Amino acid sequence: METRENIDREQIADRSIYQRYVIDDGWNLPKEEVKIIDLEVKRSWDEAVKEAEYLKAKHKGEWLTMEVAKKYRQLAAPFVAFYDRQNIETVRELTEELKDIYGITELEAINILNGYHIRDYVEKYYRIENCIPEGFDPQRICNRIYREYARRVAI
Repeated sequence: METRENIDREQIADRSIYQRYVIDDGWNLPKEEVKIIDLEVKRSWDEAVKEAEYLKAKHKGEWLTMEVAKKYRQLAAPFVAFYDRQNIETVRELTEELKDIYGITELEAINILNGYHIRDYVEKYYRIENCIPEGFDPQRICNRIYREYARRVAI
């Protein structure tokens, strides 16, 4: 079984098999509509890849990994447990260090130091590093085009 970390962009594209034919009562979409679906899915995929490549080009610094996040979490653990002036300054320094070195937002850095959503942030930056599009759903596109077609035919 493969983990999310082993998935690359081509594997996601291969998994984008979707039900282009709506089969209920033995009826299928016309070939013209299937071509529209295929074109729209390809266009959507290309846009998603372009967005992922833009995010990668925009990223400054090293890439956040689970090991790095755990290391910073362990460094911050004694200071996060009890806040006083000195501890807040130490946590603030660690936050700035995370932001500067790994190019993450302040909220992400604070959450990592507090132990929140670490896996989500690591996955986010893994996706950006490997240009893996997020939120690509070919079935939703297919369903939308089917509904539009069904409205046109019903009229």
